[in-house]
Formats: sequence, C-alpha cells, structure tokens
Amino acid sequence: MDFKKIASYDNYLLANMTLGLLQENNINCHLNDEHTVTIDPLLNHAIGGIKLMVATPQFERAAELIKEAENKYLEEIPCPHCKQHTLIIEEKTTTPTGFWQQLKNQIAYGQTSLYSKKYRCTTCKGLFDELPMSY
Repeated sequence: MDFKKIASYDNYLLANMTLGLLQENNINCHLNDEHTVTIDPLLNHAIGGIKLMVATPQFERAAELIKEAENKYLEEIPCPHCKQHTLIIEEKTTTPTGFWQQLKNQIAYGQTSLYSKKYRCTTCKGLFDELPMSY
C-alpha cells in the first residue's frame, strides 16, 4: 500500500494526538521518524520532523478530519490580545520559479515549495505563528 505525507510535526505529542484521531476514524496511518526526533531533537530540521503518513486512498478523508478538528479547536481559543473567539487559519505555499531558488529550498528544507501556516484574529488583526493555549 502506498502512503503519502499529510503533515510534519516537531512535537511528538501533537503528532501522536493527530495519529490517534485518524486511527479512531479507521484511517490507515503511521508516523515516520518519531523516534529519531524524540531521541535527538537537533535532527528535527535535518530530517523534516515527525511525518504523519496516510494511506493514499484515505488521504482526502484524513485531511478533512484534521481540518475539522483544528477548526473546532480554534473556536475554543480566545485571541491573546483582544480575548475574542475570532481566530482563523492563514496558509501559504510559495513555489519559486527559478532553478537556483528551487535548489536552495531543496537543500535547505528538503522540498522546493515552502508552506507556512499562521493564525490571525479577525477582530484585532493579530498574527500568531503558534496557537495560543486553551484554558
């Protein structure tokens, strides 16, 4: 069976929580490089983090489940600045067109395209790299 990477994590707790969510919903999935990253966190960037691999035929369903869980979690978290429950996800994929830029990204990050995910409050326009903790 073929597997496809759906996400990478630098935190083994979040990786295992997501793995558990998918397995509870009968998605065939596993983690790659979990032990390497937990034993030596300095290797995290070199190997691309803990990779969540999903069976290719179940990839779309897994992506829906992850997105649904994240959106539900976002509803519970107030913005750290204005305390409103109006956080949204901003995702961006940048693919350079030049050969040298693609080569640089391939060498530095292990992929030619760069993906970023941030969280924005629609009320105060605050931008966060990480989700604030829910209480």
